[in-house]
Amino acid sequence: SGLGRGIAARVAEKGMSLVLTGRNEARLHDTVEQIRRTKPDATLELVVADLSTREGVSALLDHIGNRPIEVLVNNAGFGSYGPFAEADLARETDEVGVDVSAVLTLARALLPGMIERQSGGILNVASTIAFQPAPYQAVYGACKAFVLSFSQALWAEARSSGVAVTALCPGPTRTGFVEALGANVGHTTVYRRLAEPGPVIEAGLRGFEKGHAVVIPGIKNQLLAASGRFTPREWMARLTGRLLGAKAAPRPPIDVQNEIVVKAPADRVWDLLSNFDAWPSWHGACRWVKRIESKEGTEQPAAFRWKAHPVVLESSVIASERPRSFAFSADAKGLHAEHAFTIVPSPDGSSTVVVSHETQRGPLPWVGRAFLSRHLDAANKEWLADLARAATGEAPTTSQSAS
Repeated sequence: SGLGRGIAARVAEKGMSLVLTGRNEARLHDTVEQIRRTKPDATLELVVADLSTREGVSALLDHIGNRPIEVLVNNAGFGSYGPFAEADLARETDEVGVDVSAVLTLARALLPGMIERQSGGILNVASTIAFQPAPYQAVYGACKAFVLSFSQALWAEARSSGVAVTALCPGPTRTGFVEALGANVGHTTVYRRLAEPGPVIEAGLRGFEKGHAVVIPGIKNQLLAASGRFTPREWMARLTGRLLGAKAAPRPPIDVQNEIVVKAPADRVWDLLSNFDAWPSWHGACRWVKRIESKEGTEQPAAFRWKAHPVVLESSVIASERPRSFAFSADAKGLHAEHAFTIVPSPDGSSTVVVSHETQRGPLPWVGRAFLSRHLDAANKEWLADLARAATGEAPTTSQSAS
């Protein structure tokens, strides 16, 4: 079905006799009927065989016998989808049998005759998945990587004899392959859009006739294949995993919690924290604060823009309860943070426990997690130390010059 049926029809149009094989007899007969509509006099033979088994491959070769085969098209195959640790081993083994072992065995059986006659060739259907690791299609990707490498090696060995060996590497194509995966992959970026088989077949046969080692139909697919040459394999594996995987789980935030005992009343501490306009006077990392005026007639949370060296942040107050709590959000490119202060007065009111809890989410914290976690912890400890000095009337230890 799919590419195989289309290639068979095109080859029959050129007047060549065909031996068609597959394990689904009904589909083979459908292919014969389709070919005969456009080529009534085509010579067609059917061999029902399961190419995932040695017996099936042997049955095909026994049927061929000693007849010279001008063109071998290795198109039979199927894939699977899902985490390998949860895979059906029997299905994965059959997949290797069809996608790798049958390709190898049939090529070994028929290539020597082609080289001896100095004519003919092999068209192996690989895939763009061959150019990078394929999480969630680990076995299928590895099989097609074998087909690609194997084809390129045979191309180099056989080309001086006038024998062509081509690996056709299409992207996701509307062929029935997706339906046969046994899983719903419509949610993935890779399988969301499928190419039509016609242009793929045309490109493959044209490249085969010209003796190309590899044919990649479509500019997008060519760029994807080329990108793997310059990208570290770990990066490609992670990228492909995201393209083939389900919707990514939320990235865990950086989460930092610190606490300090301030020898000052809770009201004093809360006043310092909630009056963000005055932060530059005592918070060493805060260079300046500019209040963002709310639109007239609206009740919006207090908002402000400020520079926490070296980043400019857009913030909004999200909680404020005198003298128990104060919290605000902070946003910058690639970053969303929420910082909450919980204020607990001592029984006699002479001192206060201040708990600082900050979370940071977004690409920036994700990429720089190891460094930023330590930096954020140290920065928040220093903020609490500045708060304690300001609450007790000590002079700030850090220069407050604006920048």
